[in-house]
Amino acid sequence: MNPLWNPLNKQASIFKWAEHLHQESKRVFLADKTHAHLIFSFKDEGPVGISPVPPKTDHAQIYEAIKRAIKDNDLYGVIHVGECWAYFPRHKRDHTVAQIMDGEIKVSELKDEDKSEVLYLRMENRDGGCVVYLDEILRNGGNVTLGDRRTLNGEKRNWF
Repeated sequence: MNPLWNPLNKQASIFKWAEHLHQESKRVFLADKTHAHLIFSFKDEGPVGISPVPPKTDHAQIYEAIKRAIKDNDLYGVIHVGECWAYFPRHKRDHTVAQIMDGEIKVSELKDEDKSEVLYLRMENRDGGCVVYLDEILRNGGNVTLGDRRTLNGEKRNWF
């Protein structure tokens, strides 16, 4: 059952939606062993749409489309779900992190042993809220499982 939307407490409502969609995306992923990229849109009154992202769409194109949709449709919040590559720092002063953050290298360009495949959910809203859930995808032959969830709260917003 989808969470109820409270227009008097949009911030709490969209965080509940993010948690709900994270759990649902994990269920779908474990059943299908893959997950499409989907963008969920929310206005002040609540959820208004789901948009699939075509396969192999560049991440920068997705972000630009989200920013445009927010502006053109006066969206309150957006949740993006899909699979992507992630880099987890190996130590506190990991130089690779700086290279990624400065745009010198993309995570997808790293050696396979230096990156992790993750199920990704990012929520941002107009009121400053942002949360990212990352579940490492563990593949062993035909068996696919998810590792522990990593939650990033208070991330810098990219879309608003």
